[in-house]
Amino acid sequence: MAEADRISKLRHDLSNPLSALLAETQLLLLNEAQIDPETVAGLREIEGLAIRMRTLLRDAH
Repeated sequence: MAEADRISKLRHDLSNPLSALLAETQLLLLNEAQIDPETVAGLREIEGLAIRMRTLLRDAH
């Protein structure tokens, strides 16, 4: 398998669970008013890192 193919497969394999993680985090944040501030801060951190990772995966060519 060529290097470009391996990288493409890796990006795809990482993107799927990352999308699920981001979606679940954002779903939890829909009920932000019912969650303690410390947990909200942690969820926001996870959301930001997931978005950053998604951007890195998309921009890696």
